[in-house]
Amino acid sequence: STMATDTSAPRESLPLPPPPMDDPSLKDPLECPSLKWAIIGCGRISHDFTQALKLLPNARVVACSASRSKSSAQIFAEKHSISNYYGSYDDMLNDDSIEIDIVYVGNVHAYRRSVGEKVLMSQRHCLLEKPFACNHEDAEYLVNLARERNLFLMEGMWTRFFPAVEKARLIAGVGVNSDNGGGEEQAKGVGLIGEVVQVHSDFNFNASDSEDYPASFVYNHKLGGGASLLVAPYPLAAATLFFNGVMPDSVKAVGQMDEQTGVDLQGTMVLNFPPTGNIPPVLDDNNEENTPKLPGAGAATLSFGLLGESVEETVVLGTKGRLTICSPGHCPTKVIATVKAAGRGQSGGVFEYEYPIPEDTKEIIDAGGYFYPNSAGLAYEAAAVARCIAKGMTEVPQYTLQDTLNNMKMMDELRSQLGVKPISG
Repeated sequence: STMATDTSAPRESLPLPPPPMDDPSLKDPLECPSLKWAIIGCGRISHDFTQALKLLPNARVVACSASRSKSSAQIFAEKHSISNYYGSYDDMLNDDSIEIDIVYVGNVHAYRRSVGEKVLMSQRHCLLEKPFACNHEDAEYLVNLARERNLFLMEGMWTRFFPAVEKARLIAGVGVNSDNGGGEEQAKGVGLIGEVVQVHSDFNFNASDSEDYPASFVYNHKLGGGASLLVAPYPLAAATLFFNGVMPDSVKAVGQMDEQTGVDLQGTMVLNFPPTGNIPPVLDDNNEENTPKLPGAGAATLSFGLLGESVEETVVLGTKGRLTICSPGHCPTKVIATVKAAGRGQSGGVFEYEYPIPEDTKEIIDAGGYFYPNSAGLAYEAAAVARCIAKGMTEVPQYTLQDTLNNMKMMDELRSQLGVKPISG
């Protein structure tokens, strides 16, 4: 006899993650070919990144280096079972006895350009933790150097690789088309929420919970501290994602500076995005939109800071609904699409998609877990990097070098409007 199954019982089935933008054929965003990593900087973010790499069976960390003392590199190496450790970056990069494919740079912000340059000059691929640089000029220098040498280079904007964000991109219909996994929500390149009109994104936390003033790095202007370099990259990347990587034509910023240390403590930005076409949808027969707003035009309001703790979410407003990338917005596991029906305040349905981060292995627990929230999600970024390098690509589609350069240009503008002095090289 056939066994009856009780269909009313809750089924422990989670939605399949969307295919990553760099490989629409994949069912598992953590699937990737092998890659040999070296780590520069043995601090908190490097620890979390090295922990997350343990979720990828084909990733190996072959070396790590600290700048000031060999002992901190040795402690890091022993904690993570890394066989080679060095007291200087040059010693590691110049050691021909080990094979390094790519270097992850997680050290102090102010040295991005000089350390990125060392890595690229050693003919290794490079993943630079955000911020990619302290200004647009340095960023452009590194991008040009990588292109000259045909090397892979990327800013560690890990948010873009979370399945919840890959899903949000598909729902909003940005940067995708029907042949790269858009599916039924993505017919004709029109997103489920219609034409994007506004993005609201925030990332604020109270740094005084964990950082001493003024001794902590976060308040050190010379080393690249301050809210704009620490937290503003996230809301900026959220805005540009949903306006399809277009550079805004106007950036306005206000905020609070700290007189004593010279760093910015918080800021609010408004971005205006220019139209990408000149026919109002309401007059366009090839378009089912009915608003007069020109295609591509829109605005974003962003807030970031080190003073108070915000909800930390990204809301994308469209003509036919809205999308919420739920808290914590910079490393989210859940996205909600709220579709509107005809008429004001009428709901056409709410769709929730949740993709939990990978669980800690015994190896990760034994090495002390993570410092930061949802850091296991760094594995999504590392897997995409490995896939793209294996295909001979020198950047990732999820967060292109042009995206990085655009965001650095806005960062320069933001810092100048707030009155932050440039960091002297």
